[in-house]
Amino acid sequence: MNKKGQEEIVGFAVIMVIIAVVFLIFLTISIRPDQGDRDSRDVQQFLESSMEITSDCAVNFVPDYERLGELFSECNKGRRCLDGRNSCDVLAENVQEVVESSWQIGPDRPIKGYIFESVYVTNSSGQRNEEKLASISSGSCNGSMSGAEYLIPSFPGRIVNTLDLCY
Repeated sequence: MNKKGQEEIVGFAVIMVIIAVVFLIFLTISIRPDQGDRDSRDVQQFLESSMEITSDCAVNFVPDYERLGELFSECNKGRRCLDGRNSCDVLAENVQEVVESSWQIGPDRPIKGYIFESVYVTNSSGQRNEEKLASISSGSCNGSMSGAEYLIPSFPGRIVNTLDLCY
C-alpha cells in the first residue's frame, strides 16, 4: 500500500512541474512587449547609420556642416543654415535622398513605399505633447510593413524618428 501512495505523489509532482513549465512559457510570451511590425534590424541599423551622414547645412560656420542627427535638433529649434535655407527643409531633402538612395522602392520592387516621420515629444504635467518636425513618404503602403524607431535626446523631450518600409 505504501508504494502505491508514493507513486501517486510522484505522478502528481511530475504533473505539477509540467503545468508550471507550461504556465511560465505562457507568462513569458504574454508579458513580452508587443513588437508589432517595428522589429526590422536592417531598418534600425539604417536609421542609426544615417544619423552620421553629413548634410550640406552649416549653422555655426561654413566648414562645420551638421550631421543629419544634429540637423533634427536644429530644425526643432527653428534655426536656419548660414546660406539662408530653413534647416527643416534641408533635413527633409536629405532624409528623402538618403532613404531613396539606400532602399530600392517602386511598384515592381519588393519594397513598394516608405513612411518617415520625425516628432518632437515632451511629457509635461502628465500630458504628452507632440510636434511634427518632418513627414516624408513615397510609394504605396497598403501591404505589410516593417520599421524601426530612433530616439534623439533633446531637452526637455526627445525626437522620435520612425521609418516604415511597405511591402
